Amino acid sequence: MTDDNTPVDRVIDGANELLTDRRSFMAGAAKLGVGGALLSQFASGSATAQEGDEMSEVSDLDILNYALTLEHLEYSFYEEGLSNFEELRDFERAGTPGGEIFDDPSLQYGTYNYLESVRDHEEAHVHTLTETIEKLGGDPVGAAEYQFPYETPEEFVALALTLENVGVSAYAGAGPLIQNEAVVEAALSIHSVEARHAAFLGTLNERLFPHGAFDPARSMDEVVAIASQFIVSE
Repeated sequence: MTDDNTPVDRVIDGANELLTDRRSFMAGAAKLGVGGALLSQFASGSATAQEGDEMSEVSDLDILNYALTLEHLEYSFYEEGLSNFEELRDFERAGTPGGEIFDDPSLQYGTYNYLESVRDHEEAHVHTLTETIEKLGGDPVGAAEYQFPYETPEEFVALALTLENVGVSAYAGAGPLIQNEAVVEAALSIHSVEARHAAFLGTLNERLFPHGAFDPARSMDEVVAIASQFIVSE
């Protein structure tokens, strides 16, 4: 269980407020750098709820840039957080996330290295999506300036779990909109890695098992509402 002051609750509550305020939401979407076609879908409601010709307005390049926006955010989060904390003091000794969860020394004293691997995976996703967009003739969205609401290692791993779960649900929601089979395969290969990240971070947060047999797929507007909260400037 989480209390009302955790980063997780602040993120979700903030997203709900943005979704009820379309002006704030559109401003947040613009800060994320999403394309005009996606913005028009956000303005009229969830992209996943659109049908017929309206759905075709969202191109594979739009979706790839949407995914790239999330990967930029996740990589920046881990890069910043891991530079702010120390390996043994903050993650692996008694009383820290790894020290509290893992009895096996190879896991306990590997906690920081696993988090570094998550960061490196997100960086690889950024590079791959950027190259794919360029090969398809698109203009990759760049990273923004971010601000993340955590102070302690515990808050960091709680927020990391939220971001990974959002990423998993974002790929699940956008995947059915992709037209190019090769892009679908690439998206699914990233989706499964994000799910493994979420599983590891769930362990660190003592959330060891899924609540149900099916995970929700978030629509693009829901994901943008969450992600835009961390954008300070383009």
